[in-house]
Amino acid sequence: MRQDLKKKHSALSVLLTAMLTLFFCATAQADVKIITGPTPIPAGECIGAEDITLRNDYLAVTFGVTTPGPWGVPSGGIIDGAVIRDGQYEMDHIALMDFIPNNWSSWPNTYQKIEVVKNTPEEGVIKVTRDWEKTTIQTVYTLKKGGHRIQAETTMVNDDSKPYDGLLSGYVLWPEGGFAMQTPGTEGMKKGDIKGKALGDWVVHYNDNWSIGLHAPYVDFINYNAKDMYTAHDLKVNGKKEFPGWLEIHADGDISPLVEFETERKGLESAVLSGKVATKDGKTMNDPVVIIEKNGKPYTWTIGNAGTYSVTLPVGKYTAYAAGKSYASSSKKKVTLKSGKQTKCNFSDMRYPGEINFTVVEKNSGMPIDARITIEEGESPLVKFLGQQTFFTELNKAGQIKLPFGPGKYVFKVASGESFLSKAEKVAATVKSGDKSNVKVEIETVTHPESKNWYSADMHHHSDLVDGVTAPEYLVRSQLAARLNFTLVSDHDLVNRHYDVLKLSKIRGFEFIPSIELSPDWSHFGAFPLEIGQELTVKPGTATVQELFADARSMGATALAANHPYIPYGYFYALDNGKVPGGFDPNFDLVELNIAGHVEKTIARMQDLWAKGAKYYLSAGTDTHDVWNEISGDIRMFAHIDGAQTPDNFVNSLLAGSAYASTGPLLFPEVMFGSTVKAVEGEKVVVNFTAQAVNGLKEVQLFSRGKVVDSVKFGDKPVTRDFSLSFKAMEDSYYSIVVVDTKDRKAWSNPVWIDVVTYGKTPETIAKMK
Repeated sequence: MRQDLKKKHSALSVLLTAMLTLFFCATAQADVKIITGPTPIPAGECIGAEDITLRNDYLAVTFGVTTPGPWGVPSGGIIDGAVIRDGQYEMDHIALMDFIPNNWSSWPNTYQKIEVVKNTPEEGVIKVTRDWEKTTIQTVYTLKKGGHRIQAETTMVNDDSKPYDGLLSGYVLWPEGGFAMQTPGTEGMKKGDIKGKALGDWVVHYNDNWSIGLHAPYVDFINYNAKDMYTAHDLKVNGKKEFPGWLEIHADGDISPLVEFETERKGLESAVLSGKVATKDGKTMNDPVVIIEKNGKPYTWTIGNAGTYSVTLPVGKYTAYAAGKSYASSSKKKVTLKSGKQTKCNFSDMRYPGEINFTVVEKNSGMPIDARITIEEGESPLVKFLGQQTFFTELNKAGQIKLPFGPGKYVFKVASGESFLSKAEKVAATVKSGDKSNVKVEIETVTHPESKNWYSADMHHHSDLVDGVTAPEYLVRSQLAARLNFTLVSDHDLVNRHYDVLKLSKIRGFEFIPSIELSPDWSHFGAFPLEIGQELTVKPGTATVQELFADARSMGATALAANHPYIPYGYFYALDNGKVPGGFDPNFDLVELNIAGHVEKTIARMQDLWAKGAKYYLSAGTDTHDVWNEISGDIRMFAHIDGAQTPDNFVNSLLAGSAYASTGPLLFPEVMFGSTVKAVEGEKVVVNFTAQAVNGLKEVQLFSRGKVVDSVKFGDKPVTRDFSLSFKAMEDSYYSIVVVDTKDRKAWSNPVWIDVVTYGKTPETIAKMK
């Protein structure tokens, strides 16, 4: 149903865009307009008849009124946003800009009221009023004629008879596509208090032809690499907290306007830095990027034109250098800007790119293999549209890729199934301006688990929808480089990339597992395999757990996995805090080990469930959104398939427990996981299996009822070893295996169930033996 609506919406968007373009060409170009209905922004998610688009001649955003927000967020947020260039709407680049009352905690919400307060050619004003627990949250959005910014003013009022303490609240900006320059001074910091660290109060997402930033003057705490801009605060009874903010959109990748606006609104003294950029042979750089550092940290950049640049900055001391696409960066220069004065700084040592042709082959066979290539040492541009740090061999030419680099010395890491099937290789290379060179890399495959009918998949992986940035082709290339046996995509509440990933997978003869991540704000669930073309029909933000599960089953899902169960939007966390609409529903099948964290806590919970005889089994996934900064398949499921290598058979093996999760080590059991064996009460249960680890084995552990009942440690780091561990069977129970390699990467097996047979012993005798 939703797919049909999206198709209709796409056609309607084209027609509406053409009509609006003609209309705007005949009227004042920078007038503000408010449009009700499906968004005219191409690839936008808002398809509701009552959704509201706010636009002028530079930008457009759409508020979800009848279209639900992502991750179960109540209606009223901005869920589409785009540049308008020469009267034309460009692609959607906003998944969500909204006010979040307490760090993505479950949002108990009873109403949403979205109103058009003002609609004139000079100004458009939208007011959104919602509740969170017993508070009232009102946000007023204002767009003026000719402006690049939408002002947001949120007021949060406590209507409860008790205070709220220790909240983290503020605006969030989650993009669709592009790259991120997080709050300057906090680079590399995923979350935490930024007081005394931040060099600004904004975050920006960008590509070469657009930039979208969020100003948050109140911010003192960030999360998710500054996609969330919070302040830590309390809210007294009848108390009120105000949050000012601005959403800023521009039609290029120049982010210096954010610094200029921050300088202006803070009343800081400013000065102009300008100059020319040229190559070593004196040729003008057409579109140079000049990067500004402050206190040794990236601060901002500007894009020049015809070899010149100019940027306005707060007075102070900076370091500046020039960069270009695949060029070697210029030397760095220190500059001091004084109030009201213009400072000149020229760069004349830019060096032309060179090229490397990589060929990656399997060492023993000489056959080409897929690989992930990263720059470990050498030039890696800060501005990502100038050049990436991570690359993948081609889809149509396994093991091959040609890449331009700035001149200099490099060390590349080349990985193909790293830590699972092989070790990565490091390769040194020198790039010279204008030169082309060939680099051949041989990688030894240590083990072939598929030869013993063990196959792997990353059960949680996103594309470029909602908060993901990975286009389908690169999703497939990344999963191939991980040497997974199946491809999979599981986007938040959407299946729009299924056909794309299926088609791309077929190019290389890989089977595809269609999946979805059901994403209400209280829990996320993986559902697979789906029937391609089936879509979610319930609204995750308002559905009960029973309705969600039923809808997933109607889409063809035979397996439901509780994803990242211990984060604030995980099933176990929500259950433990009484936040599951509809209460506990036992009709899920698998529990995910997520690479992002809480793995040991999740395993402890599973050990407890297994001790009680609950036959839930493991799933595992990376939750990758960005393959250039995250590693597909870094945790994965291995499943044993006796028949054909199909998605259905793979998932059926997960459901049967004939599988294990791993971040590297491999397991080959004598008795299949998920099966049941009989044991005589009081006698030993002998567990025979083989373990492998390309990094070398460090330890194996045998668990039963949550405790280690036998183990072996190694000092000689063997790659392969046969084991015979044992424990005494005293009651119906289970055993499971954990393997640890020398890099502390682990594998966790599903249980083998123990059915204890007793011979004539009384309950009293059995109790004494225990």
